[in-house]
This record gives sequence, C-alpha cells and structure tokens, in this order.
Amino acid sequence: MSDAHIEPLLNITDLTVTVEDRVLCRSLSVKMSMGESWSILGPNGSGKTTLLETIAGLRPAQSGKICIEGDTVSSLSPRQLALQRSMLFQKTADAFPATVMETVLSGRHPHIPYWQTETETDYGIAREALDKVDMANFEGRDINSLSGGERQRVSIASSLTQDTPVRLFDEPTNHLDLKHQNSIMELISNIHQHLNLLVLQDINQAWRYCNHALLLYSDGSVETGRAEDMLTIEKLEPLYDCKLKIIWDGIDRVYVHS
Repeated sequence: MSDAHIEPLLNITDLTVTVEDRVLCRSLSVKMSMGESWSILGPNGSGKTTLLETIAGLRPAQSGKICIEGDTVSSLSPRQLALQRSMLFQKTADAFPATVMETVLSGRHPHIPYWQTETETDYGIAREALDKVDMANFEGRDINSLSGGERQRVSIASSLTQDTPVRLFDEPTNHLDLKHQNSIMELISNIHQHLNLLVLQDINQAWRYCNHALLLYSDGSVETGRAEDMLTIEKLEPLYDCKLKIIWDGIDRVYVHS
C-alpha cells in the first residue's frame, strides 16, 4: 500500500483514448506509486488492452499526458522507454526459432550497452527468472515446442528480467493451469520495488492480488481507487451488466455470478 507523501511513479492526466469514432477511455486522471498493483477490469471490448498499450507508449492517445518518474512517455526514446516499463502482451508470435534462454535474455537488451553482449550477470538474472516461473529446466528448448502455458511463463520470465519500475501485464494468467495461476500472481504481486498494472478477467484475482483497481466501463467512463472501494457489488454489477454476489468464508471473499 502506498502513502500519500510518496511521489507517483506513473502520473496520468486527463487521458482520453479513442478507436476511430469510439471513446474507450474518457478523461482518466490517476497517480500510481511504487508498491502498488492495479487491476484493470471491464467487460470484453471495453478497451482494456488498448488502454494498457497507450499507457505503455505503444499507441497515441487522443489527448492527455502520461508521465513515468516525471518524464512524458511520448518524449522518451524506445530504449529509454524500455528501461522504464515492460509489457507482457496477451498474444505472442514467434516468427523465428529461438531457445527459451535466448527469449528470456531479450528482456536484458535495454540494459546492455551498444555493441556489447550479455554478461554472466545477465544470464544469472535470466536463470533466476526462469526458476521463479517454474521453467528452470527448459533453457535449451525451442520456444516453438512449448505448450501455451509454458510459453506464457517464458514471456513472464522475460518481463521480469527487464527489471523496470513500471510493469504492464495483459492477462498474465492466460493459458495457465490453477497451480501456475496462483504462483504467477503471487510472484508478480509480492515484488514491491515496482508498480504493476494488470488487465484481468477474474475479479477474484483482482481482489486477492491487487491493492488498487481501475474500472473501465463500456461507455468510456473510468473509476479508480483502492480495491476495497472499487470491488463492490454496487460498482461491479453495472460494470459487467450482470448480477453478482460475494461469498464470505470467514477468511476471504469470493465473487460469483448470482
């Protein structure tokens, strides 16, 4: 949890995101700090991925400003931006053959000086990341020989090796079995030297692993705040246009369709 006196790591001011003539996100202003994990929730087609890509600097906004540590994202070179934020994409295409280790090491490229190559330190960081995602014995495997879940864990390991202050994840548990859904979400949320933004489909994951939430409605309106204030029946039912209920077992809450 962040304190009021901590300077925001990511400062978004009056951000409007559009696709053709449709407004996906209208006048978003929010400050996010190190140690926070933000879930981005909304119905299918509401623009969650497009918003995340805009925050990452991968597509222009209609209006507004996005700053990381005081620098406007649009003013940073690709290399500078790669040192400030990493992004896990929802879909990954492997156009060329590569080993798992080569793929994970790509996360270190922004840190390597021009005309230099990976050091033993870079390899150590990559091996540690592979171990954390339960892929330690896959270093030499062809990336195209992996299952969907294994490939997703390699992508997450590559994102971890990039070691940026701001980390963006588009559906990080996509393709993962229950065991790895839990372990990956624990891994992401327990590293406090970063700011995490996660597009999620599961309200229960948002409640368990994120301390803040951004709700993106189909009409482009946005609400932001602490998880306990955002993840209420009163806010979530209009968000998803369905009836929900909370089951409380005395220790934790579970969101289910009513």
